Amino acid sequence: MKKLYRALCLIFAAFFLCFSNMEWTSLAADASQQEAGPSTISTWPQGPELLGEAGILIDARTGTVLFAKNADEALYPASITKLMTALLTLENASLSDVVTFSREAVFSIEADSSNIAVTEGEQLTVEQCMYALLLQSANEVANGLAEHVAGGMDAFAEMMNNRAAQLGCTNTHFVNAHGLHNENHYTTCHDMALIMKALVHNDTFIRICAAAKYTIEPTNKQPESRYLVQKHKMLCDSEYAYEGTVAGKTGYTPEAGNTLVTYAVRGDMELIAVSMKTNWTHYDDTIAMFDFGFNNFTAYNMAEAKETSGSSSDFLSSSQGVFDTSSASLELSSDSWIILPNNMSLNDVESSLTLSTASASNVLADITYSYQGVRLGSGSLLLIDSADKHFDFKEHETAQSSSSAKEKPSQNSTLFINVWILLAVILCGAVIYFLVLFIRRQRAMKRSVIKVRNSRKASMRGHRRRQNVLRSRNKNLNRR
Repeated sequence: MKKLYRALCLIFAAFFLCFSNMEWTSLAADASQQEAGPSTISTWPQGPELLGEAGILIDARTGTVLFAKNADEALYPASITKLMTALLTLENASLSDVVTFSREAVFSIEADSSNIAVTEGEQLTVEQCMYALLLQSANEVANGLAEHVAGGMDAFAEMMNNRAAQLGCTNTHFVNAHGLHNENHYTTCHDMALIMKALVHNDTFIRICAAAKYTIEPTNKQPESRYLVQKHKMLCDSEYAYEGTVAGKTGYTPEAGNTLVTYAVRGDMELIAVSMKTNWTHYDDTIAMFDFGFNNFTAYNMAEAKETSGSSSDFLSSSQGVFDTSSASLELSSDSWIILPNNMSLNDVESSLTLSTASASNVLADITYSYQGVRLGSGSLLLIDSADKHFDFKEHETAQSSSSAKEKPSQNSTLFINVWILLAVILCGAVIYFLVLFIRRQRAMKRSVIKVRNSRKASMRGHRRRQNVLRSRNKNLNRR
């Protein structure tokens, strides 16, 4: 019964969406279908010319690719690898945990690589390690965290690859936690953007990664304090300081060149830029991509856009009796975001619904927003139990008067539905359908009975004729 109820609500939801200002497509049959890229759209804004080998710009909420250059090319990541190390540490350890550094963790790295001079047997908290990892890019600290989280560096590399696959990375293979060169250690700009996307809404990560400086107090092996400073120049007072930059990670090896992952926010826009295999132009390329994104795109919260657009049909307005005084409502989730080029409007957006399979959730359906095959965002259609909400007739009357005076449609974003009346209407329709079907079957059965009777009568007549013929023949024989 519950599944039937959800299915009926989805049918009504699809009916409701047909009256919006957007073109809503049929239910999505295959969510895993490969998506087109922005390069397939002729009206998509022209991206910047990058100096490096590869780069990508995505929306941090939706994952929408706004610009890409060789974004799926496998390249060496260098120390931006530590973003995955940070993600797994935050997901699998507490900041107050104590990391004890083994000999292998300390001495298996190159002596001249980035480090904070940790010694064998030294103990640091996970929080201290995270600052050393993200600010100082300390390689031995990455090893120590790998051992603490997974019990060993090889096991941690396996965790990294499994997590990358879960995030949708398609051309990534990690063999260590720090990113020092290994021919089998590679990733892509797009995959690194997905890893960063999984981090940017983690408050702990942002707090640590955005810090200008940090002090590690004396430890059991180190009598002096260690002073760490931010190395990402877009976060510092430098020539590359960029308005809105929140967090990021640098990387460099001779084989990888300069690599850079950066997260920036301006207003409602949240962007992630990745630059790889550059020759000291990683900041220039990143700034060029951010300028392109912030100047040519706008982020829309579809729940709020729906509220302010006034696009709902009058048929579905709250003035219709069946939709008043309700204990349930259909609402777009507050995280229903899309990213749209400035030369496009919401009217250009196409959408598709997929019935949610989560039986315990109030998510009725998942919504995907797209344009010419390019995914622009997503959201959820929620079935809200509003039993505690009561219809205010005075407020409704005032709103109607105001709307009539201004000759504008209602801007109420929540459509209240009297579910029981709706179900009663559907039930009445079903009863009528089955009644008509029953009557048709009865008529067909009656016709069938009459046909059988007529057939039997015809058969009896034939039998009597044959008997009469036989009797006549017998009489003729007797006479002879």
